Amino acid sequence: MMKKLVLMAITALPAVGLAQDDFTITAKVGSLNAPAKAYLSYRTGNGSVLDSADISDGTFKFHGSVDEPSRALVLLAHDGGNIREMEDPDRVELYLEKGAISITAADSLRNASIKGGTINKDFLVYREHVAPMQAKMGDLMGRYAEASDEQKQDPAFVQTLQMEAMGIQEEQKAIDFKYIHDYPASIVSLDLLFPYVDSEPVQEVIEPAFNGLSAALKNSDKGKAIAEQLENLKRVGIGAVAPDFTQPDTLGNPVALSALRGKYVLIDFWASWCTPCRHENPNVVAAYHAFKDKNFTVFGVSLDRPGQKDAWLKAIHDDGLQDWPHVSELKWWQSGVVDLYAIQGIPANFLLDPEGKIVGKDLRGEELHAKLAELLN
Repeated sequence: MMKKLVLMAITALPAVGLAQDDFTITAKVGSLNAPAKAYLSYRTGNGSVLDSADISDGTFKFHGSVDEPSRALVLLAHDGGNIREMEDPDRVELYLEKGAISITAADSLRNASIKGGTINKDFLVYREHVAPMQAKMGDLMGRYAEASDEQKQDPAFVQTLQMEAMGIQEEQKAIDFKYIHDYPASIVSLDLLFPYVDSEPVQEVIEPAFNGLSAALKNSDKGKAIAEQLENLKRVGIGAVAPDFTQPDTLGNPVALSALRGKYVLIDFWASWCTPCRHENPNVVAAYHAFKDKNFTVFGVSLDRPGQKDAWLKAIHDDGLQDWPHVSELKWWQSGVVDLYAIQGIPANFLLDPEGKIVGKDLRGEELHAKLAELLN
């Protein structure tokens, strides 16, 4: 899990633009030599980059260009192993920006000093703020790693750690939003805000934070991308009337969402190829049968691929979803509902009241049952 986080953390950040900023990273980490190897992971407008460099007497160098200042990871494989196979590699995070950047450390990137660039100065302040949270999370992960197999199979033990992790995440979120408020002209703030856009209330949390940023940030390519995403999310936010749409059902007949007006409706976006969707389907079935006699139904909308109608129909049958209407354009991510409902991934769902207003989003597991009980019991 840590390996995945390390190599994928920066890929969520948007990287667009036309100008090129040349950067040079010069590092000195102790007196390491081969087989030790250094890596640099970042994004450009053309996609992800994983560069590598040999190490001699602790010294290594990277040179390249980015479309705009970009968050990146420098990683060290002290024994020369495959960085992609390491669960928790030695690493430091920084910003690639125009000019020279230096990294200095006695023995480990985790303890490195970074100099060069105004953005890295801002980022250093942020790293100091979140260091206690990272230490807490590291301690938690260490406790799980050291736990016995019996403990790891104990739901109470796992739930305790999960609750503690959620608490740490909430603390970090508070730190992130305070930084965004205190540093409204720093690109670090814009990058911190981006991952929260899909997970936090738009009008109550995200929009005020975004509006507090400098005009230059809001008018940047990243800023414009977030602004567009905010408008899309507001269209399908809590309290908004769900946009109507019409798609073919399993027999090819057009069915409109508005045809279900007058009932509580769970619009369930899924697909036969989506493993998390299939795992959630039994919960949706249970919710349907628990509340179907209380003016509730489900409207299944599949993002199955072109030519995969048989797979879609088989999944409906295999998962016992036949009791509510299903529609699909069989256009995969090119389906019109993807943009209409600002869908970033599936499973995704929207709970509508009888007037068609959105009263819940992305309700899964017990949360779905609790929300339906609140509204219908």
